[in-house]
Amino acid sequence: MGRTAGRGPEDTKRLILDAARGVVVAQGARATLDDVAEAAGMTRGAVIYHYSSKNTLWVALTRDVLTQFRKAVHDDVEDGQKPGRLARAFIRASLDGDEIDAVGERLFLLAALAVTPGVPEVLAEDGASWKAEMAEDGLSVGARTVILNAVDGAGLMTGWGLKPDRAELVALRTELENLASPGVSH
Repeated sequence: MGRTAGRGPEDTKRLILDAARGVVVAQGARATLDDVAEAAGMTRGAVIYHYSSKNTLWVALTRDVLTQFRKAVHDDVEDGQKPGRLARAFIRASLDGDEIDAVGERLFLLAALAVTPGVPEVLAEDGASWKAEMAEDGLSVGARTVILNAVDGAGLMTGWGLKPDRAELVALRTELENLASPGVSH
């Protein structure tokens, strides 16, 4: 299982992170580098070449998962200056279609990784960043808090096998979008 011709270091890291995500979702943080290597179709040595330890890989995976979600939200922010633009993008990225499944998976994956040294600090930094960005979005503290916690709550329920049905998710999205749209009569 040597180096695949044509695949650069960034492609290899992406392959490892994707494999690690699947392994951690299935096994939690007890997963090994051997498990990740097998899932990625490479040797343990190849994984260690790119991520010097399991701890380093778990921290990188945490950052990657958070960055992917943040990018999905920011890519969907509406043009203009209306208050709640970021919050509405956050709601869409979390509640469109079956995205709530991804929210649940992300939350459980991050919870599993939270026992890893360095991960709680990354999570705290990300949470503080979301709070700061939402504070600049023109919504009240109460609206921001309800939106962030309601999405996480629905995601956790999904992860526990208690996924809200379609009508509940539509109702939740409608209520949260109302909170994220101050001054708009609904």
